[in-house]
Amino acid sequence: MTDPPLELLISEKAFRPNPTTVRFGRAVQVAPGDTVFDIGTGIGPLAIKAGLDGAERVVAVDPVALHCELARLNAAKYGLADRISVYQGDWFDPFDREAELRSVMADVIIGDVSGIADGVARALGWYSDQVPTGGIDGTGPILTLLARAADRLRPGGTLYFPVATDLSDGDRILAAAAERFETVRNAFEKPYFEFPLSDADVVAIEGAYTSEGGMPGFVQIQKGRRPFWRGQILAASGPR
Repeated sequence: MTDPPLELLISEKAFRPNPTTVRFGRAVQVAPGDTVFDIGTGIGPLAIKAGLDGAERVVAVDPVALHCELARLNAAKYGLADRISVYQGDWFDPFDREAELRSVMADVIIGDVSGIADGVARALGWYSDQVPTGGIDGTGPILTLLARAADRLRPGGTLYFPVATDLSDGDRILAAAAERFETVRNAFEKPYFEFPLSDADVVAIEGAYTSEGGMPGFVQIQKGRRPFWRGQILAASGPR
């Protein structure tokens, strides 16, 4: 994510930064002086990256108390406690609840929230029981993010969000993004990024849907020299 990589305090029960987090760190563009909201901050990697890139203020939000505790410790570790404030809550609720946040608008919103269908996420053990998945089709959290983020962006601001193209109903997410924003573009240097799956992973995913008559159409495991799935990081601007 950075050079050198961040060294963060972690916990077995916390969501750990993963390859998607690394790609987010490369894709998100933060200018010196920006105000950044990091929704679903986890233990704080992208909030810290924004601070290191020159953001004047970073507001990090997460529903899990353990994540918030670790995010504060990690921000302090990198000397950013004065610029990164961490709030426990769902989505943008702290902006409605806390007087000091009610009028604050963002230049950049980072939404590295779960976009993985529940069956896949649970089969592969990607989330602890404290971390919500993307719901039955992997769209729930991202649709909520898209619906609420538009009201918190300054003119010219940008929302960054993921789409697990092969592990969620990506078409539904893209349709919602187009409805809420004038422009939606690929924020990464390639159209897709690829993540390998082991043969055991494929068996686990298929097994998760055995009782449902097979994998749903939105789960598409790509075949190559080894199985993989594709994802994207998109940038949305011009809230409607």
